Amino acid sequence: MRRALHIVERSFGNDHPNVAIRLSNLATLLNATNRLAEAEPLMRRALLILVGFTRRIGREHPRLDVVLSNYRGLLEALGRTPDQIRQRLRELDDSRNSDDSLARSPETNRPHRTGTSE
Repeated sequence: MRRALHIVERSFGNDHPNVAIRLSNLATLLNATNRLAEAEPLMRRALLILVGFTRRIGREHPRLDVVLSNYRGLLEALGRTPDQIRQRLRELDDSRNSDDSLARSPETNRPHRTGTSE
């Protein structure tokens, strides 16, 4: 899988959605084999690529929600609290100069708003 990732990176460039899909697949494999610390940066990078693609194109990439859900699950498996997960997603959004679009509540898939009641 790492070799396939390397080939796709060379063929399409580091920020192409095909690279994100390979990263996500590799991170999922690492997660399944309990190599969570190795999986996290790969899944984070996949998410950032898909968020960047979504913002450039103006419509959501079809795999964005799956990768986002998998990243949340990975952070939970790493022992992160819901607040820590939301904060991490906000940090990823901030690195792309955006709003809280990633810090959506997993139950509602809507942006999480702190200090408000729903």
